Amino acid sequence: MNAFSFACTACGKCCNSPPAMALPELFRHRDRFIGCLAIGRVPRRRVGERLRVGRHEAVLDEADIAAFDSIANTLLYRTGDTFSIMTQGYDYPSLARCPALADDGRCAIHLNGKPVTCEVVPLDPFVPDALQHLVLAGRNQSASYIGADCIQEGERADAPLLTAEGEIKDANARDALARRRSALEREREVWGRAVFDSLRKDLFASPAALARIPPGGFLTISIVPVLLAVASTSARCRQLCLDYIDSQIALIGRNIEQALLRRRLEDRAVTQELRGFAHAYQRAKALLGTTLPAMEVESSAPSSLSSIEAYLCGAHR
Repeated sequence: MNAFSFACTACGKCCNSPPAMALPELFRHRDRFIGCLAIGRVPRRRVGERLRVGRHEAVLDEADIAAFDSIANTLLYRTGDTFSIMTQGYDYPSLARCPALADDGRCAIHLNGKPVTCEVVPLDPFVPDALQHLVLAGRNQSASYIGADCIQEGERADAPLLTAEGEIKDANARDALARRRSALEREREVWGRAVFDSLRKDLFASPAALARIPPGGFLTISIVPVLLAVASTSARCRQLCLDYIDSQIALIGRNIEQALLRRRLEDRAVTQELRGFAHAYQRAKALLGTTLPAMEVESSAPSSLSSIEAYLCGAHR
């Protein structure tokens, strides 16, 4: 059976790290989430490739590969290999919790701008709809979901049917998945391609640099390349980025201060990385105080610039 039902109980077990967030979401929650750029390597799929999770299995056909290619062409970045480039929240892994998780285990921003990524859970926007049952099978076995009982195989009376017959059956899940993919496509247009080009030489064309991307994980770097890309489009965008930078420098300072009080050995590497983020922000502030060269982000037409400004302010989802 490839049918899965899902009913969130708001137990918070899967809220064990900061989520991937679109840039407007990070701007909205600038005093809660430290932003970073997460770069991952996405494996290319081949016809006849066998994907297996427990007893669930799929042999990829031409339609599956076409679906993967469609996602890659609109949401991902290719230069030999295929990569995902996303903005997301960042925090000390030792805390094992999302910064938006309240003391009672509930989401503090559930009704106040919860990231679309959280609505998509437990689905994966980079996987074709017809194969989402494999995502659910894998997450049903992961430590984050064990004991949560939110993902169940087959149709259940106590949980809405999420996937069956290669389709997303739940209308709310379909809508959330479409909005997340739309946001990723918009990010690619607004800043993604410009950032990809700016990192091409030092990262994507360097085997040594690419080796830093852990298998199945992400390389996290400062979000500054994203800010420089959008700040170059208008004076208003520049000011929005400067305001964001000031909030982030203050938040990083508070988080480091709390980490020093915890005195955990495993926090040291993250503290060092956060200090690097803060230094990058300071350099970006100095650069934004000068005239930035224009970058090819959408168009120089006033309507396009207004669109980007509105997007940063969260008017476009």
